[in-house]
Formats: sequence, structure tokens, C-alpha cells
Amino acid sequence: MKNTATFVIATMGGVILDILSKWIVFSKIGEFGKIILIPGLINILRSRNEGVVFGLFPGKTNMFIIFSIIAIAIIIYIYITSDKVLFVSNLALGLILAGAIGNLWDRIWYGHVRDFIDLHIGNKYHWPTFNIADSLICIGISFMVFASFSTSKPRPSN
Repeated sequence: MKNTATFVIATMGGVILDILSKWIVFSKIGEFGKIILIPGLINILRSRNEGVVFGLFPGKTNMFIIFSIIAIAIIIYIYITSDKVLFVSNLALGLILAGAIGNLWDRIWYGHVRDFIDLHIGNKYHWPTFNIADSLICIGISFMVFASFSTSKPRPSN
């Protein structure tokens, strides 16, 4: 039961954090406005991604909605069929699911994904704008990779 709670809390908390952060940014910052959080490193600005990763394949919103629903179903299936012993695996799957749901929400309601985190190093290196959902997916995948390479024996967290 404890492991299910980890999965559900990570999922629900991540979805709420993602949707709330997008609502705050998109309702408080003008279309061309920018907030500099750390000069030369992180800005907050409004951006729309009509494609997938890095804006690839724009204009295929309906296809991405279908893929997102399939991905969500697969994540839930993996969780249901997993042994749920490792805390980090339950957390990771919850974070990945939260990110998938957060971006699906945007695609359904807005027709695109709302991005706002602008990460760069000065003017030389610039990462494509992303959002909390994208971060949750990356963190969750990192946790899964970490858990898969872990050499310690899993201990039940009942």
C-alpha cells in the first residue's frame, strides 16, 4: 500500500505542479515578456511547442494526443504488472506518468504544449524551452536508469 501511495502522490503532485506552474506563467507574463531568474542561465518566458521533443513534427496534435494516451496506458500497465518493491521505481513511474498527463492536458485544451523554462549558458549555449512536465519525465527516466543499475538488493518498503 505504501508503494502505491508513492506512485499516486508522485503522479497527482506532479500533474498539479505542472498545470499550476503553467497557469501562473501564462496568466502573469505577457506574450513577449520574460523574467530573468539567474542572469545568463535561467529565464521564464512563454513558449508554445506544437511538435514533440525540441519542436519536431509540428502540427500533428491529434497524433500526439493518441501517442500520449497510449504512453499513459503503457506506463500504468508497467506499474500494475511491476513488483512495486523499489521505492525509486514507484516514484519514477509516477513522475513519468505525471509528465505525460501534464503535456497531454495541454495538447487537449490548448492544441500545443506550453513551455516556459528557458535554460542557457550566456548567449553561446541554449537549450530548447521546456516545462515542469518535461522535467518530471526526465527525472523519472533518470531514476529508472539509476534503479536498473543499482547493485544493492531491493528491500521491501512495506
